[in-house]
Amino acid sequence: MTRHILFDCDGVLIDTEIVAAEVVTNWLNSEGVDIDIETFISDYTGKTFTDILEILKSKRLLTPNIETREAVVFMDEEIRRNMRPIAGVDQMLNKVPFTSSMVSNSAVDYVLEAIGLLKADHVFEKRVFSAEMVLKGKPDPAVYLLALEKLGLNKNEVIVVEDSVAGVTASVAAGLHTLAFLGGTHVREGHAEKLLALGALELIHNHQHLSEYLNGL
Repeated sequence: MTRHILFDCDGVLIDTEIVAAEVVTNWLNSEGVDIDIETFISDYTGKTFTDILEILKSKRLLTPNIETREAVVFMDEEIRRNMRPIAGVDQMLNKVPFTSSMVSNSAVDYVLEAIGLLKADHVFEKRVFSAEMVLKGKPDPAVYLLALEKLGLNKNEVIVVEDSVAGVTASVAAGLHTLAFLGGTHVREGHAEKLLALGALELIHNHQHLSEYLNGL
């Protein structure tokens, strides 16, 4: 029986995946990496910025001496300045029928800032689980397993709402019932099929649809 919802942040509640794609792609281009926004969305959405830079370094597409931490701080600040809620999220959160947590690859302070922007402190009550808290972020399942442990919940008591390949990979690997959210502006044709192939059990098209689904449980 469902008792708790684990929400991803970016691309599910905050519409920053497209902003992240623009910011990171522009920065990579300035460093000589030949990549466009559509390729970034397809290949890297949902991964931590640190992991993205390390992947590109390992492929020798990015200079090894680039200071990863400085680059990540710069990109994070740019994205924070452009945070905006996904359409309909406030109405959905006001009707969510279960206690909820955020499980994100983003930093804890960023997620808390997002919760404040959403005026959703009463929903999450600072229940935030971040890739900062584990050795590996999504697509590794560690952050989801940490959330289960800290919340004292069994896998069958939780539903996950994810939007990205990395996020769905992580939650399915953790053995969790996963909904694929398609309401972010970064979602492209074929994305739904990718998420279903990874093990997502339902497609959720927007926040009204999500509210109806959760309230029907």
